[in-house]
Amino acid sequence: MEPIIEVKNLVKVFHSRGRKITAVNDVSFDVFKGEIFGMIGPNGAGKSTTFSMLTTLIKPTSGSIRVAGFDVDKQDDKIRPLIGIVPQKLSLYPLLTARENLELMGNLYNVPKTDMEVKIDYYLKLVGLEASADRYTGGFSGGMKQRLSVIAAVLHDPQILFWDEPSTGLDPQTRNVIWKLARKFNEEGKTLVFTTHYMEEADNLCDRVAVMDSGKMVALDNPERLKETTVSTNLEEVFVHFTGEEVRD
Repeated sequence: MEPIIEVKNLVKVFHSRGRKITAVNDVSFDVFKGEIFGMIGPNGAGKSTTFSMLTTLIKPTSGSIRVAGFDVDKQDDKIRPLIGIVPQKLSLYPLLTARENLELMGNLYNVPKTDMEVKIDYYLKLVGLEASADRYTGGFSGGMKQRLSVIAAVLHDPQILFWDEPSTGLDPQTRNVIWKLARKFNEEGKTLVFTTHYMEEADNLCDRVAVMDSGKMVALDNPERLKETTVSTNLEEVFVHFTGEEVRD
C-alpha cells in the first residue's frame, strides 16, 4: 500500500518557564492512502501535538513529516489545499448563517461559485441541515455545529481529512451521524486521520490505531489485533483493553 503520510523520528519540544517539555518523543509511522487512521491516548499523550504538526499548524523540533509527498517543514503551502481539518474547537461565525459560513470557507479555498452552491446544497441535505441553511449558527446545538464544520472541511474536496475528537460532547444519535459521514468520505477515496478518547470509536472506524502515551507511540496495529494483544499494565491504563470505556485522563 502507498503511504500518503510519512512520519519519521518526530520530536516536538516546548520550553516553558525555564522547563523543557518533550511533548512528542521520537515517533515514526505511516498512514496509507485510503485508510482510516486513529490516534488514541490520554490527555498529555502527545496526540494533539502530533495532529497539529501533521496539519502544518506547528513545526517539528526534529524529525520529518511528508504529506502527499510534500515536506511539512518546507512545503506547507502545497499541503494546505490538499487537507481538510475539523478542529475540536469549532471555528464557525455565529452571526453568519450556515450557508454563509460555508460560502466563506469555499471562497477561502477558491471553490468555483457554480460548484460551491451545488456542493453546499448537497452536503447540507446529506447531514440533515437543509432546513437550517439560513439560520444563524450562533443558535445551533453542538451536534449541528459539528456537522456544519465537517462540511466546511470537505467543501474543497481534500485528499486527507483530519478530525480532532469527532465525538466529544455529542449525543449518541449525532455521534452515529458523524461516524456515517466518516465512512462515506472514506468510501469516496479520502484518507481520514483522527484523534479520539473513545475506544468504541477507534474500534468501529479505524483500519489501524496508534496508541500514544507520554509522548511516545506504545502500540500500532488494527483494532482486532490490539484487542488480542497481552499488554503491559501501563498500556492497559491507556486503552483499557478496548472495553469501550472512555480513556481516562
